[in-house]
Amino acid sequence: GLIIAIFLIAIAIIGKVVTGWAVFGQPGINRLAVGVGMIPRGEVGLVFAAIGAASGTLDKPLQAAIVIMVILTTFLAPPLLRFAFKQSPEEKEALKEANLIG
Repeated sequence: GLIIAIFLIAIAIIGKVVTGWAVFGQPGINRLAVGVGMIPRGEVGLVFAAIGAASGTLDKPLQAAIVIMVILTTFLAPPLLRFAFKQSPEEKEALKEANLIG
């Protein structure tokens, strides 16, 4: 169950970040922040786990792996978002000069 959970966590994070990089046609968009912002979409995973458990198609280790993935991705998203929105000193200075931040 833990190996499956680790695999699901990795695929969930990598898949969402790659999808965020696929945003085109928007100049100046923070693609990393878009991808990282999609990571904690765990309610869908919980719904599928509940339906699978109720119908008998998911065994207990797989259901536990899905729940672990949902919980960990939910808690990992805020620190990853902080990293994604981290600005370089040059960006901060440019925003100050444009009077966009104080």
